[in-house]
Amino acid sequence: MASSEGEESVRAAIAAFDRAFAAGDAAELAALFAEDARLLLQYGPPFEGRAAIEAQWAKGFDRFDTSAWLTEPLIVDVHGDSAYTLSTYSETLVPREPGPSQSVLGRVVLFWRRDPGGPWQVVMAMNSHVRPIEEV
Repeated sequence: MASSEGEESVRAAIAAFDRAFAAGDAAELAALFAEDARLLLQYGPPFEGRAAIEAQWAKGFDRFDTSAWLTEPLIVDVHGDSAYTLSTYSETLVPREPGPSQSVLGRVVLFWRRDPGGPWQVVMAMNSHVRPIEEV
């Protein structure tokens, strides 16, 4: 069974992930990923390693304002120095160039680990959409 201290620290890591994503800060978001992490975004190839993950986030944040990112953690399951989380999310992607905004509803699964005495780091992130992206 997960300790409440472990769960609280993972929830704090989720909150840091959400703040960085909403701020569009690719470097801060990538810093939450392990060096050997994988990012699996819907309909795309995997991104492997922190540098590739940061480049992918930067590319997305250059295209869209992501400040309307909202999540609700549904599962926070901690087992020692490993954890996984499932959250639902909603976001409105506002293009930085002229064009329609996009409404996205989805789920994000994050697999976490921490080295003894170290911070929680994402080792794999995956998302899926609940419905097709809608222009708003």
